[in-house]
Amino acid sequence: MSSPNVLRAGRPDWLAPFSFFLFPILSGIEGYPLGYDKSSFQFITRPETDRRKWSRLWGINLRDSRAFQISMIPNSNPQKVFPDSLQVVLNQYLGKAEVKSLVPDGTACDSKTEGLLRRAKIVARRLIPVGKETDRHWEQGEDPSMLDPKIQIYGHTGKLVVADEYERREWRKIGVRKLMRATKLTQATIYSIVRGEGVRPQTMAVFRAGLGLLEP
Repeated sequence: MSSPNVLRAGRPDWLAPFSFFLFPILSGIEGYPLGYDKSSFQFITRPETDRRKWSRLWGINLRDSRAFQISMIPNSNPQKVFPDSLQVVLNQYLGKAEVKSLVPDGTACDSKTEGLLRRAKIVARRLIPVGKETDRHWEQGEDPSMLDPKIQIYGHTGKLVVADEYERREWRKIGVRKLMRATKLTQATIYSIVRGEGVRPQTMAVFRAGLGLLEP
């Protein structure tokens, strides 16, 4: 914990600034005490590197400051919490959708996607340099890279949309003139869309509706 601002409420007396604590990943099935779930339970405990001693550790729920003990096996004790094991985490990973990639047809991946994946794209709208002398709340984040004066955050301005690169390549094959006749949009608007520039959602909807009128 870098500073008291990280845990402004519910911080136990033993957790001082610049000290460490454990934040176990609890099982979604039997990991939470009776009457609690992920939204109402945030469990931390003292640091301990010896796994054999974890079952004797007590910690608190930061939401209500109540004390609970760790259990290394599932149980029905309402005063104990059960962390996920590495084996469980790895098994869950096998069925996790790959959010950074796309299906070969350009759609989003799901847990059953197979085959050679395509890389997803992120379009940066506005770059905001975040240095050490900017808003103080950035310096209290969990990521030490927040203190890097060269770091940039990525955001968007307005409610603009951008077409996928794969779609834009297909549209360029059709030709700008033909796209103008089908969509009734101006040449400048068509160029903005096929270049990957942001346009209003209504404009993109009109464009796609016009595409649907083109002969296959």
